[in-house]
Amino acid sequence: MARVVHPPRNAPPLWKNEGVRWLVFAVVALSLWEVGARLYNSPFLLPAPSRILEEFLKTPALVLGHAWITAQEIVLGFLLGALVAHLAALLLIVLPEWLEDFIFRAVSTLNSIPFVALASLVVVWLGVNGIGSKVVIAALYAFFALVYFVHKGMVSTDATKEELLTSYSASFVQRVRYLKLPFALPIIFTSLKGAAMAAVNGAIVGELFGAFQGLGFMILDSRYVGNTARVFLAAVFCTVVGWLLLGVLTALERRFVGWHLEMTRKG
Repeated sequence: MARVVHPPRNAPPLWKNEGVRWLVFAVVALSLWEVGARLYNSPFLLPAPSRILEEFLKTPALVLGHAWITAQEIVLGFLLGALVAHLAALLLIVLPEWLEDFIFRAVSTLNSIPFVALASLVVVWLGVNGIGSKVVIAALYAFFALVYFVHKGMVSTDATKEELLTSYSASFVQRVRYLKLPFALPIIFTSLKGAAMAAVNGAIVGELFGAFQGLGFMILDSRYVGNTARVFLAAVFCTVVGWLLLGVLTALERRFVGWHLEMTRKG
């Protein structure tokens, strides 16, 4: 029997690679920043990337230590907020409509409180020492960014499929596992990315209100002594932590809802 030889697939253009795009963006942005900072010639207001790198090389262990503390607060806060948001969304599905409406009004009321005020209260209640209060603040940021969209995804399933599962006497757990969760995954992953960035902001805000370590503390301390380059350095590490978290979520999104991403591109 003759062997069928398939022609080789054409490799996609290099510029379509996500990693290459980010690399080009970083190089262009840093180059423009460096040139602009040197032309502006005011290191106190706008330090160049090379100056920020010099600042990092002075005390790399100290900076990485602060970054590690903040990274823990962000990841733990994000996971806690995401878990509570998903549990709350599931609980709201089974509650009577009047109670669901009441709880959503309560959540909306809490969400209308300025997060800065809420963060200061959490620090007062839980204390400055340790990462506990900062984890809770990051979790609150993530929770409010998630709960509405997770619930919306869960209740927006196809009514025909709902009736089909009901006719087979499917339990609530089975309906969630085989219908609601798969249907809601695309919107959940999109919301998780927003919640991840919210958790970054929450952790930093918490550290600004009360901490003796972390990138937020580093920003506050550097501002008091007029070290603008170190403030920018802390901001860079916050961005890196956020990008890493987004990268993990993007990889999981491709793994579990790759079909939806392909449909979106083609559609």
